[in-house]
Amino acid sequence: MPDDLLEVMRKRIIVGLEREKTKEAIQGWERSASLTLKDGRQFNFLVKNNNITVNEGAIDNPDMRIESDADTIRKLFMEEMSAAAALLTRKLKVKGSASDLMKIRHIF
Repeated sequence: MPDDLLEVMRKRIIVGLEREKTKEAIQGWERSASLTLKDGRQFNFLVKNNNITVNEGAIDNPDMRIESDADTIRKLFMEEMSAAAALLTRKLKVKGSASDLMKIRHIF
């Protein structure tokens, strides 16, 4: 997968932040998440001040841990696959609280 995955995630987050459901889901929500891809690359997400940022690299003590592959993450962000489908097929693994898991569906 090309190295533009970070750029795809950033662009799609901007699009997502224009949606009312996303805005409502992250209102007052402060969480961090780590994403580890099967190829070893790591990214981190920070939800704070009604915004979502994504960067390369690992973070200490994230609230959620996400594991997947680059193709699945790309499909999630491009809305070619739902988070529910990715979870059911085990292409996406998320560890976190139940309430956080319910909110994350509005981010992907």
